[in-house]
Amino acid sequence: MKNILLVIFFSFVLFNCGDKTVTNIEETVNTYVSPVSSKNRVIYEINVRNYSAAGTFKAVQTDLPRLKELGADIIWLMPIHPIGQEKKNGSLGSPYAVQDYKAINPDLGSEQDFKDLIKAAHALSIDIWMDWVANHTAWDHDWVTSHLSYYAEKNGQRPYAPNGWEDVAQLDYNNAQLREAMIDAMKYWVQEFDIDGYRCDAATFVPLSFWTQARTEVDAIRQITWLCEGDNAAYMKVFDYDYAWAFNDALNEFGTGSDISGLVSACQALNNNPDYQKKGRMLYLTNHDLNAHHGTEFSRYGANVLPLTVLYYTIYDMPLVFYGQETGRNQVMSLFDKDPLNWDPANKNFNTLFTKLSNLKRTQPALEDGEKRGKLSIIPTSNPNVFVYSRKRDLNEVLVLLNFNNAPVNFKWSSTFPSGTFTDFLTGEKKTFSKESTVFLPEKGYSIFVK
Repeated sequence: MKNILLVIFFSFVLFNCGDKTVTNIEETVNTYVSPVSSKNRVIYEINVRNYSAAGTFKAVQTDLPRLKELGADIIWLMPIHPIGQEKKNGSLGSPYAVQDYKAINPDLGSEQDFKDLIKAAHALSIDIWMDWVANHTAWDHDWVTSHLSYYAEKNGQRPYAPNGWEDVAQLDYNNAQLREAMIDAMKYWVQEFDIDGYRCDAATFVPLSFWTQARTEVDAIRQITWLCEGDNAAYMKVFDYDYAWAFNDALNEFGTGSDISGLVSACQALNNNPDYQKKGRMLYLTNHDLNAHHGTEFSRYGANVLPLTVLYYTIYDMPLVFYGQETGRNQVMSLFDKDPLNWDPANKNFNTLFTKLSNLKRTQPALEDGEKRGKLSIIPTSNPNVFVYSRKRDLNEVLVLLNFNNAPVNFKWSSTFPSGTFTDFLTGEKKTFSKESTVFLPEKGYSIFVK
C-alpha cells in the first residue's frame, strides 16, 4: 500500500500545565497516512455514554473525521447493550451488566443509528469492534427466568455473583444450549451490522473451547479480529491480540520513578516472550478500568506521561488510546453514571503528539505487530535515567531516545551506538551518530529517529 510520509516539526519548549511540566509541540497540518499493513494500526476505546454530553452513536459519528486524523484505525466501543437495573452499581449501572445481547441501549440511539455509525466509519477505513461480555449477564437478563440452567451454581446458589461483581450473574459454559445462544448473538452483529471485531471481556474466565467454537462459527460468516482481555498465551490459539497485563503492571510500578532498570527489563521480557512470536498484544497507559478504579495516567505516572506515551507506541505491537487521552486531561470518569469527558479546553500539544505517533506507527514496518515485528535492541548510554532502544526490521529502523530525568541531560554512548544516517521524525533533519557524539534531551523529553 502506497503511503504518504509526513515531515513533522516539533519544538521542544517547556511550559507549565497545572502542576505538570510538559513539552510544547508546534502544531502542523497533518495528512492521513495509510497503515503499511493491517498490523500497523492504532485502536481507540470509546464509552459512548460518556464520550459526549449527548452520549449517543450520532455524536461519535460526527467526530469520526477528527478520530481519523488523530490516528484511530479501529474503534472499540464498550458494551452498547441495555444495562441491567437489578443490583446495579451507581445511578445507571455498568455497561458490563448486559441485559439483552441482541439489543441496543436506547439511551445510545437506535439500531439504524448504530448501522449509520458503522457505515460512516467504514467509509473512512475505520473498523468498529464491539465489546462482548460472555462470562456473565445482568441479574434481570431474560435468561435468569427463562433458562436458569444457563447459569452456574455455587454453594447451592444459582446464579451467583462471580469475583465480587455483585451486579452480574455467572454463566455456565458446560451447558451446550448456552453456548449456542451466545454464539447466535455474536453472529447476529456480524451478519446484520457488519462489525469488524470483538474485544472479549474477561475472556480467560470463559473456557477456551467455547471461543474456539465461537470463532469457527462467526468467521464462517466473515473473518473478523478478536481481542482477548487476558494474558493467557493458550488463548492465542483463537485470539489475534490479548492484553499485555504484566507489562502494564511494570509501567505502573515504574510510575513516577526515574530508575529505569526495571522498565528496561520489562520491555525486554515483553519482546522476548516466545508465546507471542506469531500473535499480537495490545499496550496501553490507561483504559476504562484503570481510569475508573486506579486514577488517571497523570496520577499514576506524573511527569513521565509523555516519555511513556512515546514508549508504549513504539516498544511493541498495537497501542490503545483511551478516549480523551489525547486531550491531556486529568479526569476520572465513572463506569456507573453519566459522567461525560470535558473535552474543552484540550491540550493541543498532547493531541499533536498522539497524531504524530499514530503516523509513526502506520509508516514504519519495524513497528508491525506479531511475527513480523521489528527486533528490539537496547542501546546503553552514560546516563542511567536515559533509555535508548531501536526496533529494526530489514532496512527499516526506529530509534527512540527517552529522558526520565527531572532535568535536561547531555549523554554519550557507552559502547555501541546507532549506525548509519537517520531522519529525525520530529524535525525532518538528517543525523549521523558517532562514538564521540554528545546527545541532548530536555527534561522528560524524547527524540525519535527513523532509517
